Amino acid sequence: MSIAARIRSKLSDQSSPPQVTGQWRSISLCLDEDAGEFFNVGVMFVHGQKVEVRMLDSFERLKCLFDARVNPNDLARLLDDIESTIYHMGAELPNKLGDTIRLGPPLYAAGVSAESVVDEFFADVVTLARPKPGAHQFPFRYQSTPRIRSNVFDLMKERMHMQASRIIQEERYMLTMRSGHRVEMDIPLLSSTAAGSVVSGWYKSPLVVENNLLQASADLNLIRSNSERVAAISVLVPGKDSGLSAKEFNKLSSATQRQLDRIRLTGIEVLDAATTAELADKTIGWWRERCA
Repeated sequence: MSIAARIRSKLSDQSSPPQVTGQWRSISLCLDEDAGEFFNVGVMFVHGQKVEVRMLDSFERLKCLFDARVNPNDLARLLDDIESTIYHMGAELPNKLGDTIRLGPPLYAAGVSAESVVDEFFADVVTLARPKPGAHQFPFRYQSTPRIRSNVFDLMKERMHMQASRIIQEERYMLTMRSGHRVEMDIPLLSSTAAGSVVSGWYKSPLVVENNLLQASADLNLIRSNSERVAAISVLVPGKDSGLSAKEFNKLSSATQRQLDRIRLTGIEVLDAATTAELADKTIGWWRERCA
């Protein structure tokens, strides 16, 4: 059954209207510029002014196709950058994000949630994500930093009301350094006395997590050195029940905790949790007296 036929069948079977409607698009990447062949590596779904994205995070089939010609660590970082760019640009996106990155045509989609819509089309079109025959499947679903931030900020707005609106930054922050130079930074939480960031450690790749933590802590340390602000970083970390294999979990946990220990030594407060709700609780608790 084609995708269009399956959508028609699904809509005719629904007893109640779908909760979300919008347009989905495939995300494709040229992994071999000499051959010029594009592969689907993700799916995005635009509903209203919101965007939901899911990218490839399993590279077993890709390794079979390209051997050592594609570095999985470099690819993981690139896919994370593509996702962050899509979230940053929002609903209005061009058909190309570069010579090697394309978006498919927008097509109608509907479902019970944005995540379920993305997961369904991801399973259909991102064939590189399908496990090899006989391979054990682990139910891990990565959670990106933009998505975690959105969920945490929504909870903060519900519980802190106007206090949250005062500290949540919709745009990147322009820091005027003591030298007079100006630097654009990613500081999503800011008041006159404090600065903070929210980062996801819920990725399969330890290098992606380490890179995200390094970037966030570097921005926080820079603003601390050029103001009198204290700083905190809120980090979502997967537990043993996250769906990772034991080997993957141990590797990721070791790399994450090593980086968090280094961040603590710089004087930044680390707020870590295994659920979005718990992370929001800790973030709200730290910021309640620092909203001025």
